[in-house]
Amino acid sequence: MLRKALFLTAILVGLCAIPAGGVLADSGPISDAIPMPQDRAGDSYAIYSLLMPGAPFDSMGSLQSPSWAIADTTISISDMNPAIPPEGQLKPPDDHPKRFAEAARDFESRKYRHIQLTDHFHLSTPYKLMNSSQVAELRQAKTAVDADSALQSEYASYPGVTFFSEVYFSANHNAALVYMNNWCANLCAQGQWIYLEKHNGSWVRRSGIYEKGA
Repeated sequence: MLRKALFLTAILVGLCAIPAGGVLADSGPISDAIPMPQDRAGDSYAIYSLLMPGAPFDSMGSLQSPSWAIADTTISISDMNPAIPPEGQLKPPDDHPKRFAEAARDFESRKYRHIQLTDHFHLSTPYKLMNSSQVAELRQAKTAVDADSALQSEYASYPGVTFFSEVYFSANHNAALVYMNNWCANLCAQGQWIYLEKHNGSWVRRSGIYEKGA
């Protein structure tokens, strides 16, 4: 009976490590990250902040998620498994197909880059940018059967971790595409491409697997 229980536990732990919207490849520490381009920083962090925390974290109360963890380096197409381009998941909007196409071309020219993120998010909830080692520890604390109590305690306040790609823009920066993957330990992670447009100076989400608000 004990051996059967341990076997089932191992299966569940393995399943918990698989995001519903796609597995992130375990590429280890990223050494080729570059600083955020200044001409993209304002809009990029505005978009990241708008999308936080994302499904499934936005359904959690403050007691369940007192702080957010965000990977401090963006992911590239090489880190996605399967490696799905935005056109493979989203359809261009009927009213602005050109904007979408321009953002998709920007993705094609930058899809292998990694961007180093800094503390320029505008969130109402405390957050922590985590490097690859910290992300690995968080995952271990949430899923490993043998994770020690000190590790579990250190990451107890984080329900999971959010990964972003670089933000890819249309020529006039009035449309954007970004990939977002939320990982947690309870079969509730989700990876998705999201298309946004800037209306009257503010970014608005137009499409994505999970719609919130507008």
